[in-house]
Amino acid sequence: MNRQPNQDERIMTAIAHGSIIAGGFGIVAAAIIWLTQRERSDYVRFQALQATAYQFVGMLATILAWTCWGCLYALSLIPLVRDPQAFEDAPPPIFWISLISVILPIALMALWWLYGLYAGLRTLQGHEFQYVRLGSIVRRYVADS
Repeated sequence: MNRQPNQDERIMTAIAHGSIIAGGFGIVAAAIIWLTQRERSDYVRFQALQATAYQFVGMLATILAWTCWGCLYALSLIPLVRDPQAFEDAPPPIFWISLISVILPIALMALWWLYGLYAGLRTLQGHEFQYVRLGSIVRRYVADS
């Protein structure tokens, strides 16, 4: 980028990145910003497309993490279903492991949101921001189009 983004560009990109806290609606918001602003500003075009891609990948990763946790939790209930009398006093140890492992998808979501909010803050300040790995892929796509 050859020039400093103006205030409107910074606000649009901050909204695109910060909309991550709105879940699936955030992806839509970032995509709408990209669709409506891509012809007006290279800065907004790159940042909004990058935010859309980041939120989409994050949603898929979160769904996968919750699905894995749900399967682990369901498997931990099999001993309880097969022999309820054996676990009248306490559930099997794997049940506690699966229950505690709920921290993993929650932590993934929290870190994903924080990184997206950090991107929003950086772009609001007018800095060029690029997500690790994903940013270079989006940059190549933007350059090719």
